[in-house]
Amino acid sequence: MRLRKSPAPAKDAGPSPSPVSRTDKVLLGLAIVAGIAVTAYSEWQLALLVGIHPVVAPLFPVAVDTYVVASVRAGQGRDIAASLAVMGGCQVSAHLLSTDSVTATIPLVAAVSLLIPITVWRVHALAGIGKAVVVPPEPTVNVSRASTPPWKPATPKWSPALQVHAVKAVSPAPTPRPEVVTARVSPGPEEAPESPQKPTADMIVRGLYDELGGRPATRHIRQALADANLPNSDGSCRQVRLRVEQEEPGLKELPPA
Repeated sequence: MRLRKSPAPAKDAGPSPSPVSRTDKVLLGLAIVAGIAVTAYSEWQLALLVGIHPVVAPLFPVAVDTYVVASVRAGQGRDIAASLAVMGGCQVSAHLLSTDSVTATIPLVAAVSLLIPITVWRVHALAGIGKAVVVPPEPTVNVSRASTPPWKPATPKWSPALQVHAVKAVSPAPTPRPEVVTARVSPGPEEAPESPQKPTADMIVRGLYDELGGRPATRHIRQALADANLPNSDGSCRQVRLRVEQEEPGLKELPPA
């Protein structure tokens, strides 16, 4: 009988992190709420001073403070430091501009304008941190009472002998002899007689070039073919004229009759 080994005691697994107490959670919440309440007004003033429209200026502190909350919630040290630096930079810039200590220069306006897309990018990146992929657990097999490994099927000590019956050989059916057919084959393929329609139509149209002294139109060809009781549709007329001009390319250069 094979016995299973008991799992290691929990004390050997290492120290587990202590949970955050309720007091610590309250203090963290108060710090974030107080900081946002104090800095939101200055951030709104900064948006107005750099030329953002008053209707959308309140959204500027919302974007900056959302980045701060998202970084603290995700627990990323770099983003926490960066979001607090953005918040502090907005406060300093707003106070300097409101007291006329500095003026709204081009680099300052550009930096404030770029803060919105940067905060959107970082909040989007922080939203996916900490989401682990759920892997379904693998099925386990209890082998504590098994006398045979699970990968080796149990076989009996002996198996009953199988009775082998003699099988009479089956003779193959005789293959029927195909009948021999004698045929006379000509030494070369017979060529089908050429239809007299095309040469006759070509000759008639070729004669129109000499008769009219120029390139015949479709109506001339139709009338000539109709007189000879030949197909005289527009398509037939154009095909006959094309064949004649392919034989003699110079006819295509003649002026129209």
